[in-house]
Amino acid sequence: MKALKKKKIEYYKKRDEEADTNSKIIQPSGLFKELRNIMPKGSSITLDAGTLCLQATDEFNFFEPKSLFTPLDFGLVGFSFAAGLGVKLAKPDSPVFSLMGDGGFGMTVSELSTAVHHKINTITIVMNNKSWGAEKAYQRDFYDQRYIGADINSPPFHKLAELYGAKGYHVSKLKNLKGAVIDALGCNKPAVINVDVDPKAIYSFRKDSFKHRSK
Repeated sequence: MKALKKKKIEYYKKRDEEADTNSKIIQPSGLFKELRNIMPKGSSITLDAGTLCLQATDEFNFFEPKSLFTPLDFGLVGFSFAAGLGVKLAKPDSPVFSLMGDGGFGMTVSELSTAVHHKINTITIVMNNKSWGAEKAYQRDFYDQRYIGADINSPPFHKLAELYGAKGYHVSKLKNLKGAVIDALGCNKPAVINVDVDPKAIYSFRKDSFKHRSK
């Protein structure tokens, strides 16, 4: 246990030191660091499938059981937003943050009507890189950048949220994230924060699946 605690402290330190908060284009590591500093301590966090799930699992601090809700490797794209609504109903006094990619949120965005109608006030953070991140990373790393169906054209989710009667925010600079999150926590509505992140900040997280391929 002593060794584990030591490694945990070292990992937290490394995680903060390596976070890129200075890039003009928002990087996932910088976004996660800012969120760690902003999220209330008792928050519940839901994740989505794909690249995001691996990127975010080790990026947050959890202080009590049943704070992290993840689909792991089951490929449940769109899981996070819907799961967040359920978590909020089960834990109404806990702030609930649902992290999504733009592809995943596009699959379940219509449930904003459910959230607004039943006043299920979660905060959805859309890491918008205008692509199916995991699929694009696979095509880049194993298929000589022959991209097929990897790029996405989505509506402005912050505006779409407003049309549903929720609160919408657009963040293109990391310095504006804190204000958006604080406002979302107090707006007493379901909230969607549409964050522009670097389209190149993707990676294939199961390289062992393609050992049979040679470049």
